[in-house]
Amino acid sequence: MYSNKVVVVAGGSRGLGLEIANEFARRGATIVLLARDIERLKNAAKTVAKFSNHQPHIFAVDLTNFDATSKAVSDIVGQTGRIDVWVNAVGQSIRTAFSDCTPDQYRQLMEQNFFASVNGTLASLDAVALTSGSLVNIGSLASRTAWPFLAPYVTSKHALAGFAKQIRLEGPENVHYLFVCPGPIKSDPNANRYSDQTDGLPESANKPGAGAPVKAIDPIWLAGKIVDSCAKRRREIVVPFKSRLLFILAELMPNFADSLVRRFSSK
Repeated sequence: MYSNKVVVVAGGSRGLGLEIANEFARRGATIVLLARDIERLKNAAKTVAKFSNHQPHIFAVDLTNFDATSKAVSDIVGQTGRIDVWVNAVGQSIRTAFSDCTPDQYRQLMEQNFFASVNGTLASLDAVALTSGSLVNIGSLASRTAWPFLAPYVTSKHALAGFAKQIRLEGPENVHYLFVCPGPIKSDPNANRYSDQTDGLPESANKPGAGAPVKAIDPIWLAGKIVDSCAKRRREIVVPFKSRLLFILAELMPNFADSLVRRFSSK
C-alpha cells in the first residue's frame, strides 16, 4: 500500500521511531529519518535499508527549532517530491519528585515532547495536505492521566494531547490525524535509563512508566498497529485499551481516580 509513498519519521534514529520507520519500509515506503545525531541517523538508515528497496534519506536537524525543521521539509520535498506521512516521534522522559522539579526541567521536556511535534506538524502540514496524507503524533498514557515522579513529562504530554485535538478540529480536512497514547515501551532491561535521576526515589521510579502497573509494550507490535491505523485512517490508539476506564473515571470522579493512582503507585 505504501509503494511510491514517502514517510518521514521525526525522531526516527532509535526506539519506537525507528521501529515505525522499519514497518513502513517493510510495506514499500521510501523513508526519511530526522534526528539531531548524524551518527545515530546513519546507523538507523542501515537498519531501515534491510527492510526496503529504497535507500533511506537522513537529515540531521534540531526539531525544537522551527526554522531548521521548515528547511528540512523543503529539502525533503526537493529530494523526494512529496510527503505522504509525517510521524512526530521525538520524545524524552524524566524522573523527579514534584517538590524537586525546576522550571528548566519543565522547559526542557516541553521543548522535546511538545514543541518538536508542533514544529514538525506546522512545517509539514501543507506538504501532507497536498497528498491527503497522514500526520501522526506520539503521545502517551501520560497524555491523559498523571503518575508520580513524572511531572514535567506528564505536563508536556498533556499539552501535546490538546494540540492533537486542536489540529484535528481545525487542520485541513483531507489530512488524516492519528494520536497514539501508549503505555511504557519495552526496552533493554539492563539499560537503567534513569538511574542517575532516581536517588532518594522509590525503586519503582527507575522502571518503565515509573512503575505504572501495565505491561511494557513491544515496539515492533505497536509500530505495526500505527501503520495499520494510518492505512485505515483511524484517529486514535490507546494501549492498553483498559486504560480508558481510568480516563473516564478521572473525568467523572476525579477524587476517586486520584486515590486509585496513589494506591497503585504505592505498591
